[in-house]
Amino acid sequence: MPFLKPGDEKRYLVEHGVRPLNHRVAVYKYLLENPIHPTADDIYGDLKKHMASISRTTVYNVLNLLCDQGVVKRIAIEKNEMRYDANISNHMHFKCIDCGKVYDLHTVSFPDVSIPDGFTMHEVQVNISGNCPACDAIA
Repeated sequence: MPFLKPGDEKRYLVEHGVRPLNHRVAVYKYLLENPIHPTADDIYGDLKKHMASISRTTVYNVLNLLCDQGVVKRIAIEKNEMRYDANISNHMHFKCIDCGKVYDLHTVSFPDVSIPDGFTMHEVQVNISGNCPACDAIA
């Protein structure tokens, strides 16, 4: 994840070929400030409280642009649920099957993946599910 000082979001977007329009900055800043791997609907719901002019379509379009420019990653943890992460470094994700929270796993090493000749690998996503410590303590 980029370590940005408050207010550097616009500069970072420009460096990645994204014009820093208000809605774009707001979506990106939301992802930086809320590393909870939200869905587009989560982002829309929270931003709508403070930005009356933002629409669900705008949020989806901004997320697509940010992903296309390599500023944000899409995370497909479950079949019908796309989440977003401003932390674009290599790391795994853990989703608690009880509370639904998604955690970054930075200390876990990636498995070696070998692919057949002729294929080019661009990305590996590893998603683990189970119980987080808080839910495990309740059980």
